[in-house]
Amino acid sequence: MKKTQMALAAVALVASSAALAEVSVSGSYDIGVGSFNSAGAPGTNKIGVQEGAVNGGSYFTLAGSDDLGGMKASFTLQTGFDAASGTMSNGGNIPSSGTQSVFNRQANVALSGGFGKITLGNQLNTYIAGAAGTVLPGSIFGAFDVSAIAAQDAAGGGGNSGGFFTRNAITYSTPDLGGASLSVQKQVQGNDPASYDGTAASGSISLGDVKASAGYLDRTDRKSWTIGASAPIGPLTANLRYTESDPTGAVKASTQVRGGVSYALTSETTLTLQHATNSGSLKGDLTSIGAVYSLSKATSLYAHYSGASAGWNVSAYGAGAASASKGGSSVAVGVLTNF
Repeated sequence: MKKTQMALAAVALVASSAALAEVSVSGSYDIGVGSFNSAGAPGTNKIGVQEGAVNGGSYFTLAGSDDLGGMKASFTLQTGFDAASGTMSNGGNIPSSGTQSVFNRQANVALSGGFGKITLGNQLNTYIAGAAGTVLPGSIFGAFDVSAIAAQDAAGGGGNSGGFFTRNAITYSTPDLGGASLSVQKQVQGNDPASYDGTAASGSISLGDVKASAGYLDRTDRKSWTIGASAPIGPLTANLRYTESDPTGAVKASTQVRGGVSYALTSETTLTLQHATNSGSLKGDLTSIGAVYSLSKATSLYAHYSGASAGWNVSAYGAGAASASKGGSSVAVGVLTNF
């Protein structure tokens, strides 16, 4: 009887200790109404309610951490979804089946401390993170700051749709180095195709209001790198980025130069103008004009126009169904809520 009581007490203690881990729920809901006109298939003048393009799509995050005394253990489970239909979206595909995993964006554990941070599992691609440090305030996310890099990686970075997330990955990130940081990521092939076996790295530095970041990807099927910076210029904030991607095989290498400015018209309203030019396999231009109005710290209204020439699939940047990369234009208005 005493042994049974002791066993039950031990189980209760373990359960109690597990409950002490801090767990948080957060996410983003981004939805709008848009009109999409494509120069290619499936046609023109598509109008409808759809996923937004300001904050990288809608997602739900469950995260937790446990203080280990000088170190911290943590986990992240994140699912992307289509705000218009509720179906899974904005994440990576499982290459072997082409179906969405439950936590299609992130499913990882980490250990951090004075030495930095080690993360294991499905996580943000470190190469893509090389662009995140110079995002413009009020930027139309999908068009320029991150996914335009992924668009050059035609096979999908890290074995996932769009190149945002890397399965079977091991990442080491340094602690803060006086305003600078470095990350190195190795993807273990696992059950994925050999082409997804690769290494990525990124670095960023902040010198006051001036920020710079860079990323590098070396994978079996391609090598890519990017470098960029952002800085305030009077009432404006400007950024500029250069990216190269060199796939193996018959696909031509491509380069991309893109830049933009944002202007805080009022404390609630931010205007942006951005342009990107591609050469090589994705030759073409993309221009976007946007406005974001903050209703609160969590909720904003937005409107934007995007126009593209051949080489860009403008539907990825605001409105409409998938189309061939033949150029076109889109206009969209929507609402973004972060929780």
